[in-house]
Amino acid sequence: MNLRSFSSPGDAVWKVVGVLRNGRALGDVYLRGRLTPREREHIMVAVSRVNACQGCTYVHERWALRAGATHEELRNLEIGDLSGLDDRGRAAVAYATARAEADFLGTHSADAAAASERLTPREIAAVEAVARAMALASLTVNTAESAVAGIRRRSHS
Repeated sequence: MNLRSFSSPGDAVWKVVGVLRNGRALGDVYLRGRLTPREREHIMVAVSRVNACQGCTYVHERWALRAGATHEELRNLEIGDLSGLDDRGRAAVAYATARAEADFLGTHSADAAAASERLTPREIAAVEAVARAMALASLTVNTAESAVAGIRRRSHS
């Protein structure tokens, strides 16, 4: 994947609003256990990879291992092979990845329909919330790192 960052300040604001609008579902993940920690971290690793955020991927791979993920699962996530996940985990990661790749734009009825075969509507909302939060984090890191690199290049020219 190519390194992705915010395209504009408005894009950054739009991403923050997206996370805030999904705050209740995000609370369901962390406060009510709507997704297991392992599922949550699989989603976060997958979304950080969509955005090519090396720092986020590194951190969330470590957290995924602590949450019970295996090294093999993480290697498979890296190449997009979801066959080693259970049906629920595969549906969650596929949905989150599709939404992140689409930058959360447009309708997502086809993605949601596929996920709804394995996940409840509340679980789909939780996956969406985690994916949006991870996208916000990874795009923030990537944008900051790009800005610092640009400043360094200009100061050395």
